[in-house]
Amino acid sequence: MEKIFVYLIVIMLIGCSNGNKNQIQVHTSIHELSVNKESDGYTNKPSKSSGYGLRYILQNQWGVGFYSNETTRTQSVDKLSKEIYDIEKNNVVDVSYTFGTKNLDYYLSLGYGLVISGSRNLDYSQISGLSAEKSDAKMGILDLDLMGGTSMMYDFGYQFWSSGIALNFGYRKQNAKYDQPGNSTSTSNFITGNNSQYLIGLSLIY
Repeated sequence: MEKIFVYLIVIMLIGCSNGNKNQIQVHTSIHELSVNKESDGYTNKPSKSSGYGLRYILQNQWGVGFYSNETTRTQSVDKLSKEIYDIEKNNVVDVSYTFGTKNLDYYLSLGYGLVISGSRNLDYSQISGLSAEKSDAKMGILDLDLMGGTSMMYDFGYQFWSSGIALNFGYRKQNAKYDQPGNSTSTSNFITGNNSQYLIGLSLIY
């Protein structure tokens, strides 16, 4: 997977002067789509997302970007009026290609990347009686380290009257693997996490 990603970067750098315009883009997440599976006695609350992205697009329409996001998924325990939190943090580097009109009056960018760092925190601390001692300051909290992951995105853009300023609306999804907690009875050595967001952004086209 890493080799394919390196090849894409090399291709991106070839023929940098083949097009007409460069772009600098900034994005922020506006809505989290992922939720945890709901079980009897548990109710999902709206998930939250806090993230930003930066992207530079060359004249040949190949681009490289960075995206950082924190997703919080919350479930309430109905009978206890308590909450469980699932907090996932991902940092992504990706490569994109943009399809559009000659002057980029409107365009579509497609991207694929790697989750290069991150973590997942499962917080059950509001519920007593879990398999941790009460004297433990981190009772009911499981910190999981990232083992690896991938990301994909697409982004629509519209330039205002050839002004060099464009509005972007996009979608992004991350799939990541985290180490299994030591007290887990699962036969797998990892936990799969995923999160997805709608994003909005602005572009400078020059």
